[in-house]
Amino acid sequence: MSNTDEIKSKLDIVDVINEYVKLQQAGQNWKGLCPFHNEKTPSFMVSQERQFWHCFGCGEGGDIFTFIMKIEGIEFKEALKILAKKAGVELQSINPQTATLKNKLIDINELAKKFYIYFLNNSKEGLKAKEYLKKRKIQEKTIQNFSIGYAPNSWDKLLTFLKSKKYSLKDIFDAGLIVKRKTNDGYYDRFRGRLIFPINNIHGQTVAFSARALNKEDSAKYINSPQSLIYNKSVILYGLDKAKQEIRKKKSVILVEGQMDLISLHQNGYQNTVAVSGTALTQEQINILKRYTDNLILAYDADIAGQNAVKKGINLAIASEMNVKIISLPPGKDPDELISQDPQKWKGIFQKKLSVLDYYFKEAFEKYSPETIEGKKNISKFLLPVIKRIPDPIEQDYYLEKLSNLIKINEETLKNVLKQTKISDFHIQKEKDKAIIKNKKIIKPE
Repeated sequence: MSNTDEIKSKLDIVDVINEYVKLQQAGQNWKGLCPFHNEKTPSFMVSQERQFWHCFGCGEGGDIFTFIMKIEGIEFKEALKILAKKAGVELQSINPQTATLKNKLIDINELAKKFYIYFLNNSKEGLKAKEYLKKRKIQEKTIQNFSIGYAPNSWDKLLTFLKSKKYSLKDIFDAGLIVKRKTNDGYYDRFRGRLIFPINNIHGQTVAFSARALNKEDSAKYINSPQSLIYNKSVILYGLDKAKQEIRKKKSVILVEGQMDLISLHQNGYQNTVAVSGTALTQEQINILKRYTDNLILAYDADIAGQNAVKKGINLAIASEMNVKIISLPPGKDPDELISQDPQKWKGIFQKKLSVLDYYFKEAFEKYSPETIEGKKNISKFLLPVIKRIPDPIEQDYYLEKLSNLIKINEETLKNVLKQTKISDFHIQKEKDKAIIKNKKIIKPE
């Protein structure tokens, strides 16, 4: 049996395509909106019996290989590697000189991941990293599941190792693992003396790394891989390869800010969690999440930066017609710290997650006092533009009545003020960060 036949025998085309397209059963077949052209009525069909897909709108069609090649924009060899990993099929080793550049960079990162794991578990230096993980209550099973490693505090250990595997300096540099010296033509390891978190694409292939400092004197707490041919930080969501099935099962996704938050939540049973890595939530990431669910739960840090990130996430998600809930954390806490210290307290807060309007009501009344005239005016200025954005008149009336009761101002007065109020985006602390939503698109101000 050839590799392609073995892969096809082990993978169901419906499961593979379901990672990209929301499919619904239609008789013996499955249907969904075609990912290759814009349409409102589903014309994209998948036959489970024939293991074949076809779009009656644009005419495209084929098997699992042609689908992966087309949607990922890759060649057959790359699609073969992706699907072989999904199927658990071992391919014959590829000569580094003949592999495509994308495959080569992924192979280098996969090898670097094994290198970092080895040093975490088999070196004296790694003991410090192990102690740190133990202190953060990260279990051994979790360490293995997320392939956490340690970069030795050396200028060129990884570089020397990868060169011994016949990879060129250019390819190792293009993978983001080494940095060019400013003084001469030499290179040195990008990550040194740090805890290493591999960052995977949706297929579970390692495309980048995030490295956490273990020494307080290090200037940067985290160092991340640079953008590369295989890593676009505006698209990748940390942990999505592990969370996607649970997201579908629970019909919701929890979004956090960093690796430690995600790892702690996964360890404590919240396996439908993903994280942004060193960037704010982007429209591309929202589009990816919508393949799995329309329900987004934001659980960011309770500091100003975290709350601004929540608001940006709200703006994007609502513009993309997602249902949004917010976890309101105690001041100074992040999800990792809270769930590690008091899992029951986290559970209680999680169960009381707020709607977008309730979240803004909570913030308004924390900022301003409803007991003073100035406070009543500020609360109204803060909340009325938000209330005006509510499309449902019954829901809008509910929140107007709630505001009226809380600030003790006649509801008719608030309705008159509401008529004069301009529809605005949800509040973000810095003016330059504000965006205007028009026709479901985020438009930055000039």
